[in-house]
Amino acid sequence: MKDTIRIIHFGDLHLDSPFSSLGVDKSEIRRRELRATFTSIIYYTKEVGADIVLISGDLFDDGYATAETVELLCSQFASLPDCRFVISPGNHDPYTRGSLYASKKLPKNVCVFTSEGLQRYVFEDLNTEVYGWAFCSPSLKESPIAGRSADDNGRLHLVCGHCDMSSAISTYCPVTKADVLHFGAHYNAFSHIHKAPELCTENGVTWSYSGFVEGRSFDECGKGGIYFIEAKTSGDFALNIKRKNIARRHYEWDKIDVSGANTINDIAEKIDALIKEKKYDEETMLRVTLFGSVAPGIENIARLESAVRGIFMLDIEDRTSPTFDGGVLEKDMTMRGELYRELLPLLTDGTPEERATASAALKMGLAALEGRNITD
Repeated sequence: MKDTIRIIHFGDLHLDSPFSSLGVDKSEIRRRELRATFTSIIYYTKEVGADIVLISGDLFDDGYATAETVELLCSQFASLPDCRFVISPGNHDPYTRGSLYASKKLPKNVCVFTSEGLQRYVFEDLNTEVYGWAFCSPSLKESPIAGRSADDNGRLHLVCGHCDMSSAISTYCPVTKADVLHFGAHYNAFSHIHKAPELCTENGVTWSYSGFVEGRSFDECGKGGIYFIEAKTSGDFALNIKRKNIARRHYEWDKIDVSGANTINDIAEKIDALIKEKKYDEETMLRVTLFGSVAPGIENIARLESAVRGIFMLDIEDRTSPTFDGGVLEKDMTMRGELYRELLPLLTDGTPEERATASAALKMGLAALEGRNITD
């Protein structure tokens, strides 16, 4: 029986995500890379000699997994026959009759929770028990550990579960801090909240959300990862927990003041400078919000998305407003001046949304009056 065991904890990988916002070619690249990220987790598991891998839900993006993904999972799980993989199906990949979890395709070293009620797997050679549950549909309205306590049997107690600790009335398995403390497991491996809060420890009980392994949109910025835990299996059951970045790519969101820009090249230079300053590279999917006053003749700012190099993807959010010689336009007796005077109250005193709309209207109106293309 081992005095210390090594544990990997992750969840919310969402294999086979559509990545629909990236277009056909890049979305397929990202799906392949997400599978490669799973392979990297298995490689790291082997490298550190982990005894248990806790997968706390949403391994898939929905209940259906492609044949390629199923084949990959089965082969990678089987490549580490001495490691136990414990899976708690989540709201995106629930345990249902037609799911991979209910099939007999998974290797024998993969343990899957199959009930919305509390279950456990006992690994006597590791002096360890893993408690958990499964989503059997897209929602789960009760806490499986409410009012329950882990058995006082001298073993290391782990919980592997998909749950929501942010709301006591959540329909995604509402587990409270009181539930966790009363249950008394030494380490609680949770998933569901993608922006993982800090590790929490109180009265010998530790709980943590794994967070996203790899971001899938601009609301998951930064580098994701997994947890590596070394745990004593007796005595004080001490835990040593480390975070490991395992992501292939990452989303980032920045703002740039482009005031004074007269051409699209001026803006491109500022974006290039940002990329160099932040050391963004081919692993980066970058959204840039542009703000400030720019020359009214700048066209097709969105085309910067294909003009800037050195990163995997650029997304432009244009919040700029045109800068004009107000005195000249106000005195202009042509349609240009009339358009400017009509929009001026919104441009100066409107809400942010009204100013943005008026700015876009002025840009398009002036372009149309000058015979320039406004279809983009």
